[in-house]
Amino acid sequence: MPATQMPSTPPPATTRRRAWLGLLLVLILDTAVLLFLIHHILAFQHYPFDSDEANHALAAQQMALALRGGDLGGFAQLFAAQNFYPPGVTWLKALVFLLVGSTAVTARLFSALSLFLAVPVLYAICLEIDKKYGWLSGLITAILTLTVFSLLVNAALVMLETPGLLISMLALWAYLRVLKRPSPAHLLLTSLLLTLTVLTKYTYGAVTLTAVALNEALTELSLAYSSFRHGSPITHHASRITDHGLRTWQRWLYLFGPLTLALLLWLARPGNLSGAVDYAQPLAADEAWLSWRGLAYYPLSLARFETPAPLFALVNLAGLVWAIANWHAPGIRLLLIYFLGGMGLIMFINHPFNPRFIVTFVPALHVLTAVMLTHALHIARHQWPQTPTWQRAAIFLMAGLLLLASWQSVRVLSDRFQQFGAIMAVEYETHPALNDLADWLQNEIPPDARFFLVNPWDQFSAEAMSWRLATTNQTIWTAPSAVLPSPTPDNLAQFQQTLAASQVEYVVVLEGGPWGVPAWPEYTAVIENGFDEMSRRQFTIPFHTQDEWGQASGRHEWQIQVIIYEKEE
Repeated sequence: MPATQMPSTPPPATTRRRAWLGLLLVLILDTAVLLFLIHHILAFQHYPFDSDEANHALAAQQMALALRGGDLGGFAQLFAAQNFYPPGVTWLKALVFLLVGSTAVTARLFSALSLFLAVPVLYAICLEIDKKYGWLSGLITAILTLTVFSLLVNAALVMLETPGLLISMLALWAYLRVLKRPSPAHLLLTSLLLTLTVLTKYTYGAVTLTAVALNEALTELSLAYSSFRHGSPITHHASRITDHGLRTWQRWLYLFGPLTLALLLWLARPGNLSGAVDYAQPLAADEAWLSWRGLAYYPLSLARFETPAPLFALVNLAGLVWAIANWHAPGIRLLLIYFLGGMGLIMFINHPFNPRFIVTFVPALHVLTAVMLTHALHIARHQWPQTPTWQRAAIFLMAGLLLLASWQSVRVLSDRFQQFGAIMAVEYETHPALNDLADWLQNEIPPDARFFLVNPWDQFSAEAMSWRLATTNQTIWTAPSAVLPSPTPDNLAQFQQTLAASQVEYVVVLEGGPWGVPAWPEYTAVIENGFDEMSRRQFTIPFHTQDEWGQASGRHEWQIQVIIYEKEE
């Protein structure tokens, strides 16, 4: 099933009507999923942030406070201070907070809206790959993407998966337009979007940039080889003139020049290069570079969480094989490199183990699968008498597999959507009881006073408490904290220095949580050398334990004793 070439002439009126009709159907499905997500986001609005969600929301809220106060210098400092997670979308989130307010609902809706906007971009990518049948492949892509379970889960969380999907797909769409219309404006737009992708998350930027750069290089090599075969001097190729009068070196300058300059300026700032390098380090450092678990985890994740039903993984596999066979088509090659590059980065370099880490790359595979299916349909309808027997057999096999996968999807998707609320209660990882703990601290400690958190943990973190203070007290600071190691003389001395350097007026000790050793008696003696106990209270906090796939494996309770110390007069 060879890939159909994109027509150079404008599509007929019927094709345009189908494209608009397909877009309408996509937007209807997209809106239905958005409303579904909004319903659950509102239902869980009293679930506070864990450390990850707070981390992605806090910087945006602090930027919004700086803008609200007219402090552009403070805004710039907050913008530049983000190095582990760069500020590519944080400033956009800050503008949203500034315009509509900063709440957990607003922050989570930003992720849901990012998914909503990403789906039409995927549709537009399908139209760029194939003008004639892109409307159908775009509709199939939308259906597959809007049923990616881990993508829907992260669209209801303050995470980077859906903003990253939106920005990276915009960059790939802009580059696909460059392949057909390489004007300076299109090249500069692509360079801007590539820069934004890198500054959204380093892994997304590395994969998207690699896909574009490698696609450009392969295109140039193909042209050079073609010139060589036809007897043209290769030296002439280096200065060949493309559309709009651009030479090859000018095309590369427009495409990669602004991106290179922006990244040099960003990474030259102290701490930013080390932050990027730190993020590139393996997240599971003890995992072997090649292991059965590492090789099997994400293929299984694709089948379990990134398809409408497990059998669709075989359809996606067929789409991947078809794309490899048709790699010479620039649009197919671009999406193929993007998907394989993303999977390779996560599986062999970064080494995390959670289905969400590949969810931004999977929709590219859905595009390839959808284009394969539409071309198979085209062959069945218009070229069947001339089709070789092996291709007919392959199409029959694919049709049967697609029917079985669709039948399986009815039950699987029904169960997933019905259980979505219960699953989100686990995925948020927190509980409304944590609000009682945070409210008590805010009532005990004056609004303008700073405090030090001892033994916070993922579900009750310094970032989450700082988010509360930023939204309720309009304060731009992050609460200092420490997770206590074993009480050796060196560790005790280090804790004493850290506490003294924080210049806080209160110390909050959290006993009974999952992180850190108990403060009593050695660390308590250090605290009481300058602070007096002011109050204490015990809280019961329910929590879920999870397996390696992020699924609930049990429900337990923490008995948290909170002790507040006030600085001595």
